[in-house]
Amino acid sequence: MKHAKSILVFLLLLFFTWTAALAQDQARKTNWDAFSKNLVAALASGNEGLQLSAMGMIIRYSDSLNVKDAAFDIIRVFKFHKNPNARRLAMVTLHKIGHPYAMYFLKRQIQFEKEDCIRKHCCCIVKDYYANKTKPEKPADLTIAQDSR
Repeated sequence: MKHAKSILVFLLLLFFTWTAALAQDQARKTNWDAFSKNLVAALASGNEGLQLSAMGMIIRYSDSLNVKDAAFDIIRVFKFHKNPNARRLAMVTLHKIGHPYAMYFLKRQIQFEKEDCIRKHCCCIVKDYYANKTKPEKPADLTIAQDSR
């Protein structure tokens, strides 16, 4: 009986390991262009739940996506939504996208914002964006330039 339980546990562990490896293979094959287009379409839709979900996905996978076309739809959510949490989600999504006009819009919006929490968060986002924008992209280029003197 003990031997049968051991075999069963071993087979279950083998199955879960195999399933995890298969899931990792599927993750590597993700079509980011199609995913980006679908997220842009979701943000353009009028469905509030779909828009909020799409913004969450953009925040999570922002390094792999190209959703700059959706910046104006996200700005619309930030500007007109009544729920402060949805507005905060839109603001963080705009930061993750890094669209220049969207960041300019947030910078200008600080002075008109009535919600204290959103204004403070917006200040931090704008400060972070402009601080990272002025830094050189590759620090290795600086060391090469100094070595060539």
